[in-house]
Amino acid sequence: MSEVRTRERNQATTIYWDDPHIEAEMQLFPKDLQESYRWLKVYVRDECKRDVDVLVSRAHDQGVNIHKTNWTRILKGRWKHDADGNELQSPYVSATNLLQAILAIQKQVRVELLQGGMPFVETSTFHAIRSVVEKSLKKDRVNRFRVIVGPTGTQKTASYKELALRNPLIKWLESADNGSLKEFIIRLAIKCGASRSISYGPARAKIFEALQPQNGQPKCMIVDNMQDMVRSDKKLIAMGKSIETQPAYQFMRSLQDETGCAVIWSITPENEDQMFNAQSIYLEQFEGRAGGRGNFLRLGNYPPKDDVVAIARTLGLKDAESFREELYFIGKQRGRIRFFFEILQEAKDEAAMDGKPFTYDYVQWALDEAALPETAKGGRS
Repeated sequence: MSEVRTRERNQATTIYWDDPHIEAEMQLFPKDLQESYRWLKVYVRDECKRDVDVLVSRAHDQGVNIHKTNWTRILKGRWKHDADGNELQSPYVSATNLLQAILAIQKQVRVELLQGGMPFVETSTFHAIRSVVEKSLKKDRVNRFRVIVGPTGTQKTASYKELALRNPLIKWLESADNGSLKEFIIRLAIKCGASRSISYGPARAKIFEALQPQNGQPKCMIVDNMQDMVRSDKKLIAMGKSIETQPAYQFMRSLQDETGCAVIWSITPENEDQMFNAQSIYLEQFEGRAGGRGNFLRLGNYPPKDDVVAIARTLGLKDAESFREELYFIGKQRGRIRFFFEILQEAKDEAAMDGKPFTYDYVQWALDEAALPETAKGGRS
């Protein structure tokens, strides 16, 4: 067997988990199966830890009796091809049966999410963030750098995660807390399906490959708490580098230039002036690419009344509408939306233990337990 033939056969018997391979394999499936296949592959990669036995077990629990051998073939992109790459007359598993199997697994994942916590609530904050992300993904968009400014506790991170969950073209990543560009790049490569043992050089190459457009559609990278990646003048001088350099920005600028991907930074208001001061490299470069500071999305300091009422209703608070002012005041306490969730979930648990309807009386109890000032408990000052 020739060396080329041997290599092709080895590729046909290997499961590849990185995004570029998954996108290439999708083209081997009918159009109405392609996105379902992508979901399955990412699910096995990220949730089953690349273990086909885990997939077989979870599928079997849902009444899906596809044999491990066929699951393995499917995950190799060989749904309708043999190990030599020859197309078969019929696939190993019919398109209908495969789609039904994937839908059954997806349904169970949704059930488990609901059992594990509350469903995601589409607040005004989420819709504002989604609008920015969707605009940045348009093919004809000139400015593909965007900045979102919002205080801690305003549902930013939850919104980014939800968008990435819904759209595989979006990658969300928390900044490295130590500001290490190397660590950031390796973690981003892993998000794109690279092995956890990947080193810096291959990781960088994998990112540039993975964020290429798919069928002409640009992709998007959301960097949460980007302020952690900014190096101060003092640190740059200590490293022997020019204060005119910012490695993280330079990497993302090159990534955007070469792939056309959108890059969205999420920062807190107190860090904005530090990052975009008159002496900063960002003022002329990143700020300009983002369309100017006037084009930054600025989120409110506190969740709006309609949002906290919607969240409370989702949590099951029976009389949420009658206590709009009180709920709004809770959302304005230190910790904002996170504190709001904590109080309402404590209240809901207490009502469940008592076997009684979840009403505002239990929220008042949770506030009393939290020992808040009277103005916070009453909802009015």
